[in-house]
Amino acid sequence: MGRLRELPAFAEGPLAEREPELKVRRAGKRPSRLGFAVPSQFRLSVTAYPGIRAGDILETLLHELVHLHVGRAAEPHAWHGKTFKRTLARAMGEGYGIAGLRPRSTTHGIYAEAIERARLTKGELLQMQI
Repeated sequence: MGRLRELPAFAEGPLAEREPELKVRRAGKRPSRLGFAVPSQFRLSVTAYPGIRAGDILETLLHELVHLHVGRAAEPHAWHGKTFKRTLARAMGEGYGIAGLRPRSTTHGIYAEAIERARLTKGELLQMQI
């Protein structure tokens, strides 16, 4: 999280100034909600579950950091609107080298798959302790 907070995408915002509270929750199976952010309390949560991949965790963490950075935008779809999507795409490029994706929604998985493919291409073996 510390490295991601230093991304240029977050330079002009609260993440550059201070570290949010991070809670890792554990679940016995894949939950419907992989993470959430509470901008008013400057905290976020990510859920670990059996079988979770590094790409899933990395996508969820960055997604929730973008929520803390953007907050509720004054636009249609305040939480996942154009500002959020643009900032998430920029942060994915800066943080994980994932560029050129145009997800139709903010449903989890599009970026996680790209992160996993990039890891495999690089031969990166990252094990997450659950």
